[in-house]
Amino acid sequence: MKKFFTCFWMAPAIVISVLAISFTIAFTFFNSCLIDYTRNTGPTDMTTYLCYITLFVCLALFRNDFKTKHEKNMWLIFCFFAGAALLREAGIQHWLTFTDTTAFKLRFFTNPDNPLYEKIIAFFCLLSVSGLFIYTMFLYLIPSFKGLFLKMPGSWTVITLLSTGALCKIIDRLPANLKKTGVFLDKQGVPFAICQISEETLELMLPVLAMIALIQFHKNKNLFFPYNEKEYIHTNEDFSLKRN
Repeated sequence: MKKFFTCFWMAPAIVISVLAISFTIAFTFFNSCLIDYTRNTGPTDMTTYLCYITLFVCLALFRNDFKTKHEKNMWLIFCFFAGAALLREAGIQHWLTFTDTTAFKLRFFTNPDNPLYEKIIAFFCLLSVSGLFIYTMFLYLIPSFKGLFLKMPGSWTVITLLSTGALCKIIDRLPANLKKTGVFLDKQGVPFAICQISEETLELMLPVLAMIALIQFHKNKNLFFPYNEKEYIHTNEDFSLKRN
């Protein structure tokens, strides 16, 4: 199991495997009504909440692995992102407005019928998440890509997490974007169901990938970023720092 966590391909392999399992379950047990598989309180929805609960347990269990002041600050930021992702999954974009369908779209801010206080609250929510995200990407995106090309397992997990999140949004908007081009996906049809299954399964993988990153950090902090490449030694068995 320890060697498995030091395999650079582990994170993308798990995502692909879970997608395959999810489609198998959907088309085996929900073939008569695929939309039931991804509906609210359905199998994917409830599993996602369970994964987030487990993620918070992992954040608490591995709290002591974040020893330096910088690491402790990052632990707090990771907790914030985990909470924000859980609230987004639960539908906070709908809770923040009583006059529109969602608070996190441009038309919400440009609609004069929406109350100013709702726009202010939604703006500060977006600003806090976006600001911390940009700050975190500034610190870790370049090291992550360096680690990606060095086949470092932690970096591959981080990039897989970011790619999975981006792919979720692309698939989420796919039916609407196709509609603009004149292609309509029937909500009871298989193509629409495939989009829904893909999106919901990938959303389920976000807390799972975060847990994998925490476990890797717990096992060996050097699985992630090559902050000093001259001192970094890449071996088949482990990743370690060697001081001259």
